[in-house]
Amino acid sequence: MGVEEEFLLLADDGSVAPVASRVVRLAGLAERIKPEYMTYQVETTTTVCTRLDELRRDLVRLRLIAADAAEQAGARLVAVGAAPLAGGPLGAASDEERHRELARRYPGATSAGGACACHVHIGMPDRELAVAVLARLRPWLPALLALTVNSPFAGALDTGWASFRYQTQLHWPTFRPPGAWASAERYDRVVRSLIVSGAALDTAGVYFLARLSARYPTIEIRVGDTCLDVQDTVFYAGVVRALVASLVDDVRRRLKAIPTPAALIDAQLLTAAHGQVRIRHSGPADPAAAAAGAVARLLAKITPYLPATDAVDEVHAGLNRLRRNGTGAERQRRMWTGSSSPKGFVRSLTEATIPLAAHL
Repeated sequence: MGVEEEFLLLADDGSVAPVASRVVRLAGLAERIKPEYMTYQVETTTTVCTRLDELRRDLVRLRLIAADAAEQAGARLVAVGAAPLAGGPLGAASDEERHRELARRYPGATSAGGACACHVHIGMPDRELAVAVLARLRPWLPALLALTVNSPFAGALDTGWASFRYQTQLHWPTFRPPGAWASAERYDRVVRSLIVSGAALDTAGVYFLARLSARYPTIEIRVGDTCLDVQDTVFYAGVVRALVASLVDDVRRRLKAIPTPAALIDAQLLTAAHGQVRIRHSGPADPAAAAAGAVARLLAKITPYLPATDAVDEVHAGLNRLRRNGTGAERQRRMWTGSSSPKGFVRSLTEATIPLAAHL
């Protein structure tokens, strides 16, 4: 498995800081810390990991290096899904040829601003198995989003969303769940048709919420917001890996995928993005109780696979943290309420983003 984390670069007052190229140079890890779509975004990429403790060490190291480089460049490294105080203009797209073409073709999506996600890659032995797993992954996407919502603010206002990032990304034509395709050939045919029709620039520009990676022999789960702290990321990666392991087992046992209408998945994703899937304090009288059942079903699904994926302790501890402290969106709202100024809010976000070196 491997994880890609996307981050914002903010000035002390919360405005975006278009210094990504300088941060990357200062970090000195060109293959591991790279510029993202906007000039105020960077992305880190872990090595291929087999254990969650190995993943944690790599995530911590990369965040510390990126945060130090950002500070040298006069900015703050912040792990939130959308710019909370002041976004960037259309012209803030990075000066890379591919990014310039994306901005030209999809100005509406680009003008929504930079959004930051957490992409979890899980290795797959072959593409046919990977496509079969994608088909079975579709109904679980809302629960995965619910665990990671981390973007309630934009323009210095509470948007009412828990993942405002999800709402903004809907401007991209291919930002949607994958289909229940029967083969890798069918998957490839759909991808080619999206490129030919202009809905996507290239294979890497097909932004399904879960897809076959264009670069690696992996399934890439892209539905989640970037996670506020490293513990959230490791928990999420552990959940995703156990879920994929369970779905691989389903394929090998020749269990049929449960037919789930695309409209129902879309509605459930919107419910999750609005923060209406409660991780804490749900009960029979709670209107969110039915939605919260999605997370309960997810946990029931993955529990038998946690020991084999080295995730028992991490997932149980992460779930307890979520129940105790809330999602990233809920924690951001508490930070906002407790801050006397934008500068204080940015400082709180930065402190949550940067892990303790002791976690290495």
